[in-house]
Amino acid sequence: MNWRDELRRLVGRLRNEAPASEPLPDAPGGLSCREAAERVYEWLDGELEPDMADRVGTHLQTCARCYPFLRFETSFREAVTRAAERSRADLTTPATLEARILESLAEAGFAREGAAPGAEDHDGVEGN
Repeated sequence: MNWRDELRRLVGRLRNEAPASEPLPDAPGGLSCREAAERVYEWLDGELEPDMADRVGTHLQTCARCYPFLRFETSFREAVTRAAERSRADLTTPATLEARILESLAEAGFAREGAAPGAEDHDGVEGN
């Protein structure tokens, strides 16, 4: 099973197990599943007031219905972060390539940005 199929399976499962909207008498953190789920992103980003952060965190980490949702969101964020880091690493330009590009531009008559006064600018006209 590839990652897309697994993601579809998990999202479908989460939809079928929609969080309850009314808190149970002994609901973790005193919040309903829906209230905790609505604040999961703020909680993960550290944007909640301390009291609410404690209540949401308690609920998400101890509720049998919400914990899989929390794990999914956390894992998804981690996967996106790893993918972004790999993409950034792939975008780095080797110094030799940069030097060859600058050399080719200079040979074609394009001056490097910040070149000395009197040098030809990118339009080939001195002093512009």
